[in-house]
Amino acid sequence: SFNKGEIKDFINAVNCKLNEIKNDLEGIGELELFATKPKIDKLLEPNLFEGTSLEILPKFEGRTFNLVFTSPPYCNRYDYTRTYALELVFLNNNDEDVKKMRQSMLSCTVENKEKKEYLIDSYKKLNKEADFKKVDEIYNSTKAMTEVNEVLTILNQKGSLNNSNIPRMVKNYFYEMCFIIFELHRVLKEKGIVVMVNDNVRYGGEEVPVDLILSEFAENFGFKIKRIWTLPVGKGNSSQQMGEHGRSELRKCVYVWEK
Repeated sequence: SFNKGEIKDFINAVNCKLNEIKNDLEGIGELELFATKPKIDKLLEPNLFEGTSLEILPKFEGRTFNLVFTSPPYCNRYDYTRTYALELVFLNNNDEDVKKMRQSMLSCTVENKEKKEYLIDSYKKLNKEADFKKVDEIYNSTKAMTEVNEVLTILNQKGSLNNSNIPRMVKNYFYEMCFIIFELHRVLKEKGIVVMVNDNVRYGGEEVPVDLILSEFAENFGFKIKRIWTLPVGKGNSSQQMGEHGRSELRKCVYVWEK
């Protein structure tokens, strides 16, 4: 017979979970997370920066960090401002604040407008016009990127995409990620590491190899591609695309790049 076992009340459930986390961190119990017990001499306050990475990263000094962990928005039309609308309202954001946030974020929805003029202006204000030119040239000289843009434009003209703004979104997503990857290379110390989580996507039956394109950007800026790990089971396509193009899996990846 089906039995869920004991269902704890809220306080007990939270306490059990917190003790589980504590035991994991201390190397007690079944799961050994660390080879040696982590030594924490003092609690350090994190530095939190409010704003988009496109705005903040260029302002950091070069060769500052040893390690970057990041999971940027995926190129999959997922609108985080709608997913977290309740939390944003709870933090006193009104409708206009949320719309502004949506446009300032990395382009990952069909509503995002192009940020090229914003990037030109912001790099000019920082006296980094040469950096802007370098990133722009790398983006435009990446053949796989050019091919993806051309294919999506053709599919759009044929009416094969379910939203006519998808080519613009994809183009802007990679253009902005190109700037972010350049900045990550600049702010890392020698031998510094980037660990990035991202998924490949598909539009109109055409797979966009996000892992290979972003890693090519990284290589062109001076990173060494150490690993592209993929999960054993990929991400299936939507029921709509499955009906039209058959079932196929997309790679879910973790990239490891070294400066």
